[in-house]
Amino acid sequence: MKFSVIIPTCHRPELLAQCLRRLPGTEAEIIVSDDGRDAATRTFVEREFPHARWLAGPHRGPAANRNQGARAAAGEWLAFVDDDCEPQPGWLAALEQAAGDVDVVEGRTLAPGATDSPFEEHVENQTGGVLWSCNFAIRRDVFERLHGFDEDFLEAGGEDMELAWRVAQAGLRVRFAPDALVHHPPRHVGWRGLWRRTWMIRWMSLYRFKTGEARSFPHAMVDEVVLLLRQTAQLLTRRHLPWPRRRCFHVAWSWLTFPFVLPYILYWDWRFAAKR
Repeated sequence: MKFSVIIPTCHRPELLAQCLRRLPGTEAEIIVSDDGRDAATRTFVEREFPHARWLAGPHRGPAANRNQGARAAAGEWLAFVDDDCEPQPGWLAALEQAAGDVDVVEGRTLAPGATDSPFEEHVENQTGGVLWSCNFAIRRDVFERLHGFDEDFLEAGGEDMELAWRVAQAGLRVRFAPDALVHHPPRHVGWRGLWRRTWMIRWMSLYRFKTGEARSFPHAMVDEVVLLLRQTAQLLTRRHLPWPRRRCFHVAWSWLTFPFVLPYILYWDWRFAAKR
């Protein structure tokens, strides 16, 4: 059973180097698909990690970048890990061990050092049931049958959820491998990153249309109000919620930005609907 490891990257050579250093001596094919516009990443990969294969990315976002790496891969299985992740010892071996009679393997993803700060982004999959693109493996023939990641998602946001939806719709066999551990260090985003994350909500509009959950104008408006009210009620009535400071901040931020975000969501709902 041959594995290919695919690492999409874009202008983050220092993080990529940490990821590659966590994959020493592996017999698996390692492919770095680089969406950067300069030669820095290619130069250091070819100099310091000659066992990895560098590819020029398509410059159409992370979904297309992952697909580029998958098309170039020779393995029967495709293992995806992000450039800002740190595969732990035994990661690939655990994926291989879990892969026998299933179609997809989810790895365990932890964010060591994560705090309750609202200006921090982190991704985790501690117990399974979440197909994050930063740590999973899939049979090559299955990936091709699903046509890979949907390249209509031009930024990071929703493309792995949409793939997970298609995996579920196809009734594919999925297994969680807790020993296939990847550390995904938390990332500080600041105010600029917070605004960027707010406007990334348009990709959730695309996700809804892709999964048949498109909404009419009045339904969209009601849905967004109800969602905020539910989140507010949850904070007021439930104790011992995880990440309380983060939750409080994001609910307050959502109410504060609601007059601007709602028209934005409705615009993108309409725009994606017009393309169908």
